[in-house]
Amino acid sequence: MNNRGIIQSIYAASALMLIAAMVTSCNSGYKKADLTVVDFPSYDSTKFDVIDQPSGKLFDMLSNASTGLNFSNNVGFRMRNDNNIYNYFYNGAGVAVLNLNGDSLPDLYFTGNIVPDRLFINEGNMHFKDITEAAGIRTKNKGWSTGVSVVDINNDGFDDIYVCRSRFKDSLSNFLYVNNGNNTFTEKAKDYGIDAPDSYTIMANFFDYDKDGDLDLFLANHPTDWIEKMRLNNLEKVENHTNQSDKLYRNDGTKFTDVSAQAGINTHGYGLSCTAADLNGDTWPDLYVANDFGMHDYYFINQKNGTFKESARDVLKKTSLFGMGADVGDINNDGYPDLFVVDMKFDHSYVRRSFMLSQRRAEFNNMVSSGYHYQYVRNMLQLNNGNGTFSEIGCLAGVDATEWSWSPLLVDLDNDGYQDIFVSNGYYKTFNIDERELVQGLKDATRRGDTVMFNKIAGIINKKKLKDPNVVFKNNGDLTFSRMTNEWGFFQPTISHGAAFGDFDRDGDIDIITSNTEQSPLMYRNNVSQMLKNNFIEFKFNGSEKNKKGIGAEVRIYSSNGMQFQTNHIVRGYQSTSEDIMHFGLGDAAIVDKVTVTWLDGNTQTLSGVAVNDIITLDYSAANEKPAASPQPNFLFTNVTDKLKIDFKHEEDHYDDFKRELLIPEKNSYFGPGLAVGDVNGDGLDDFFVGGASRQSGVLYFQTAAGTFAAAPDQPWDKAADALGSIFFDADGDKDLDLYVATGGNEFGPNDKNYRDHFYVNNGKGTFTADETALPDLYGSGSCVIAGDYDNDGDLDLFVGGRITPQRYPTPAKSTILNNEKGKFTDVTAAVAPELEKGGLVCAAMWTDFNNDNNLDLILAGEWMPVTFLKNSNGKMQNITSEIGLQNTTGWWNSVVSGDFDNDGDVDYVLGNEGLNTRYYKPSEKEPIDLYFHDFDNNGTKDIVMSFYNHGQSYPVKNLQYSAEQMPMLAKEFKTYSGFALSTTQEIYGPKGIDKAFHLTAKTLASSYIENEGEGKFSIQPLPLRAQVSSIYGMVAYDVNSDGNLDLLYHGNFYNKESETERDDAFIGEVMLGDGKGGFTYLPSRESGFFSDKDAKALAVITVGKNQTPVILGTNNNDKMFAFLLNTINSKVPYTERDKYADVYFKDGRKMRFEINIGSGFLSENTKQVPFIPSLTDKVVITDYKNQMRTVFQSEALASK
Repeated sequence: MNNRGIIQSIYAASALMLIAAMVTSCNSGYKKADLTVVDFPSYDSTKFDVIDQPSGKLFDMLSNASTGLNFSNNVGFRMRNDNNIYNYFYNGAGVAVLNLNGDSLPDLYFTGNIVPDRLFINEGNMHFKDITEAAGIRTKNKGWSTGVSVVDINNDGFDDIYVCRSRFKDSLSNFLYVNNGNNTFTEKAKDYGIDAPDSYTIMANFFDYDKDGDLDLFLANHPTDWIEKMRLNNLEKVENHTNQSDKLYRNDGTKFTDVSAQAGINTHGYGLSCTAADLNGDTWPDLYVANDFGMHDYYFINQKNGTFKESARDVLKKTSLFGMGADVGDINNDGYPDLFVVDMKFDHSYVRRSFMLSQRRAEFNNMVSSGYHYQYVRNMLQLNNGNGTFSEIGCLAGVDATEWSWSPLLVDLDNDGYQDIFVSNGYYKTFNIDERELVQGLKDATRRGDTVMFNKIAGIINKKKLKDPNVVFKNNGDLTFSRMTNEWGFFQPTISHGAAFGDFDRDGDIDIITSNTEQSPLMYRNNVSQMLKNNFIEFKFNGSEKNKKGIGAEVRIYSSNGMQFQTNHIVRGYQSTSEDIMHFGLGDAAIVDKVTVTWLDGNTQTLSGVAVNDIITLDYSAANEKPAASPQPNFLFTNVTDKLKIDFKHEEDHYDDFKRELLIPEKNSYFGPGLAVGDVNGDGLDDFFVGGASRQSGVLYFQTAAGTFAAAPDQPWDKAADALGSIFFDADGDKDLDLYVATGGNEFGPNDKNYRDHFYVNNGKGTFTADETALPDLYGSGSCVIAGDYDNDGDLDLFVGGRITPQRYPTPAKSTILNNEKGKFTDVTAAVAPELEKGGLVCAAMWTDFNNDNNLDLILAGEWMPVTFLKNSNGKMQNITSEIGLQNTTGWWNSVVSGDFDNDGDVDYVLGNEGLNTRYYKPSEKEPIDLYFHDFDNNGTKDIVMSFYNHGQSYPVKNLQYSAEQMPMLAKEFKTYSGFALSTTQEIYGPKGIDKAFHLTAKTLASSYIENEGEGKFSIQPLPLRAQVSSIYGMVAYDVNSDGNLDLLYHGNFYNKESETERDDAFIGEVMLGDGKGGFTYLPSRESGFFSDKDAKALAVITVGKNQTPVILGTNNNDKMFAFLLNTINSKVPYTERDKYADVYFKDGRKMRFEINIGSGFLSENTKQVPFIPSLTDKVVITDYKNQMRTVFQSEALASK
């Protein structure tokens, strides 16, 4: 295992984070900047002088001049003679909100790194008095204070203070200030056994992990061997669990006992925050530890027996690389706690691309394969799916970039009933990539004792401060957030670290306090109670004897605006503790209909008809109810993979596309496998074929009489290339189903014979023979295959999608129309649809009659393509995409299904796209994602330049590091990373012929619904946001809940993206319930029972058993396939391949059209049956290609007439 690559990757990507860790190895050979450097763009603080006075904004900013908070965490810049500077020197300090005297006004405690801690008592009217010395807080001890927690350690009703300490080996002991009840404190950490004299502690969290009624203690630490952290053997120690950082102490009454090892807390992480909450809904508190540097975040699941299991890699698809602060809250009011973790991604492209080196793919892959999970430099918003899994949606939500971030807080700031987000940010000393020589020079001067050079460099470094306004987001209530930093009054540039919230003036809204470096604390006074008419309710907790604050209790409130949920935890964000109050905004709700409180031990209480705009004390002694047993959900789907004996596993050959094509956005050889369904042996039961990867044979499965599946005895399938799209259809008119398999991939060069598609003739009993004479010599890398009689001559013709030109991305591939001539196929593309000769990068297609003229038209979906409508005009395909207004729908389309989703008798369409949860933000017609293909450096090889818009300008996706590997001349033109980062796409590549480049765009990434409005008119709208959290591949249109409306079932993800782009992984299998009017409502997996969370591809309906029960088959790239049985009742009638559509006439007068497709979705083919609900249906009428109709079902009432 190559750990050296991992280390280089981790610390190169850290962007010179701290002095001792700032010298990175780029090995680029580029000339670095001199001591004169380009500064980051920043806010001009002179423009924002509205402080300590009303601003007219939602928040006013108050400095120490108004609040009396005369404290500043001053650290300065100092020369040391030991050549070692503490790695967390500029990571700031914390703040805690407490009530030290029981007067209901929140007081404040600030920790100091070099300066002494300070304690302030709230005198009212947002003014505080420093009582540090009088209270007995130590101010003359050597030490370095970090985080601060609040706990009632002795259960006397008074808040005690626990201060974490780090840095100095001889003064690591943490402090516990026990409240004497008279505004004074006595330090007793050692007496309680929690002084932790050998730990470098960043933060502490008191919570009841064993549910014995008292509060235990978790410490987030960094390793004791900090100075050695960059040496090779450290990562070996991580793997061997020989070096411990975090600690768990069990409360045994009068003392605490270190139970870390026996409890499974055996770590080597660089913990910066620790959050305790029941994250998986089993009533036991879990732990989330955000880790800095290379170790992935820890998600410790409580095993209910005094131990934890670290499960981040099992539960989370990705984490932040430099996890800092974290908080828990329910962002979508579904009753499940979500998790927000911040990192150091910058919102502006220039800062981002000049501040950080890209992580090398090989090093990233080494990190993942060595067990350090998928980690990326950005904020992570983990949406709780309510079934033990999370979907990361930070980019979709718009909260992925908040500069160098520290303390996130999830709390309702505008009292509208949704939790908003606040993030503190800034860094006292920072450098861009070009300035790393400054750091090395400083280190050399320190080692030599060269004061002159040291002062010269230090003079430059002292000017390098990352100072931006703290960021605030409004929750839009639909999984997205709007940045409201300026609009809400958070415009003052600061360097803020610790942050906490409380209602400091007791006016019913949430105020925020920040701990700043080299600046007094800022109090953000909330004016919502005066400016808006939104109501609120707040709860205080009078808990059990040994848990006075009721830590771990959960509250659900119900009002006219729905349900809200919170868990009672006060350690939030970074190094900080917020007020022990639970605040709910209510919007315009005039009363809280019901409040349900569940204490940690399971006791519950219910309040009804609670008045708003009040503080309610919840008393544990009144909780005399036990929670009712949760009813077992009636799932729509049941996993029957094992029951049906389906054992296929797709196995990729792991070809690395990036070695040959450095700048492509994703691997082009990982799109399979596909699925085909049909009765191939004539026994009346559906069978299926699943494709294999290159060098892996596909498999044909026969359905047995028992309703299970077994591999057919003969498997004659070619395996030279990836088997992608496949369909069963009667090609030669002998009444059995033959098989066509489209091959693809990127491993071989253009026109390689390994890409030849394959046609297999059925002998009528399910035995197939390859017929190489049936197909013309076509050697393109394909995708889908679909069948339909486009020329109305009585047989089934084919469309075969061209996915890529191998190893020439993004050169358009040829798609092909094959005319059927008695089982032999002829390429008629040039005559029928000549534009398909360079048709694009087609992923999916559908034969469909979109204009109801009884001729099959063609819809194409592909990468960098618009949704393309080809109208059948007397057997010739005419592109009418622009005529119907879809010319600006260029995207990264993957799949298409048809269905009458609005019950108006014509066929509508749903198309799967990349989704909106991407680093590319939200492209539009005016600001698309662009891709240029041209020989920019005149070396005979074409290069790829991909660009996107940021703050109104187009910038290349890749920074100088990656771009110069493909085009070395860039390193000569741009001597600094900053110069390249400042330049737009046009400025860099315009002089090199960008106007002559092959140019593609993506103007929308939203998966969308296209409504057929009749008379050749179509309208397009995005699917609900829940359908945008990842890329959609397999789709099925089916009435899954038997209400007579067509629903949508889909899955997706794509794991093989380029590492900087990040893999798509947020889908877990989705159901959208149709309303019969073209609208959709998301049904969570925890309610539907359908679950598909891997790199999912094909999705198809098959019927199983004598009752022909519908089952959903799905495939995963490089993983096992699966099957889910549909539990609802419906009926089905078979159709033949000569049938075109079926009309379902409902008893209430509606009519639904079911179009018969041979090949749909993504690389999929469904069972050949029309589903309907007998109790809702009058009749079902099928129309064939000759426009002859036959009634296949009739209700008793209709038949009796």
